Amino acid sequence: MDKVSLQRVPADAAQQTLMTIPFTLINTGQCHASSSEIVIDSLVVPATNNPLTQNKPLYNRAHYFSPTAQSCETVWIKFLDVSVPTGQSEVNMTTFAGGHALNTWIKVNQCAVSGGEHIALINPNNNTTQWFSTGNAQHIEAQIIMTTAFETDEFDVMPYVDIIGHIDHIVATFPKGVMGQINPNYIPDGSGLRFNLTQKARDKGPEFCAYKHGEQWYTTTSAMALDTAKSSISNADILQPNSVALYFYDAIT
Repeated sequence: MDKVSLQRVPADAAQQTLMTIPFTLINTGQCHASSSEIVIDSLVVPATNNPLTQNKPLYNRAHYFSPTAQSCETVWIKFLDVSVPTGQSEVNMTTFAGGHALNTWIKVNQCAVSGGEHIALINPNNNTTQWFSTGNAQHIEAQIIMTTAFETDEFDVMPYVDIIGHIDHIVATFPKGVMGQINPNYIPDGSGLRFNLTQKARDKGPEFCAYKHGEQWYTTTSAMALDTAKSSISNADILQPNSVALYFYDAIT
């Protein structure tokens, strides 16, 4: 896959400044210990010891602790196994509040601050942070896809990246994660349907797209019919069924 040509900062580290960009974390591990919640971030140390998220902070995490918080990064979670030690309460993950089947991706569009210090996922089945009523989250093995904070001093201009594709194809293509944020607005199907980007796009951005058809990567520029007024794109040929695409653009975040 060709690399994007970006302007580098001076080599002198003293002149470099850290930038925070989104990084999509894909990881498997045990859930953060809790009586009923799935915690993905925390202000408490060492309570941030979360093998499911590799202890990485949620992107824009400070926003969630603000009294004016209005939105949430989309999080995908798949529960793989519930192994409870002998003598401890079973975790009723598959039965509580309608239940969540194992090995099935769950799209979470909301998070909540719990106890003033934890960021917990909202269960879409009951719109609360409670995912089960018996057992403990530390006995649940899950796979999670979420946007984490990634700091870099490599570039002075860094484009935003939308990751476009079916969730299973994205995981198969980037098993250790990839810079950018999954776009939940469209699954490639070759229809050419116009869909919104995850951020508002600026004029005269890079408009660079790297995409994968089968096992082969391709690149193109100015091919996604970017509409900056609506921050939307489309391309039937690039976004074929089973394809995965990375779309680079300047964003107003």
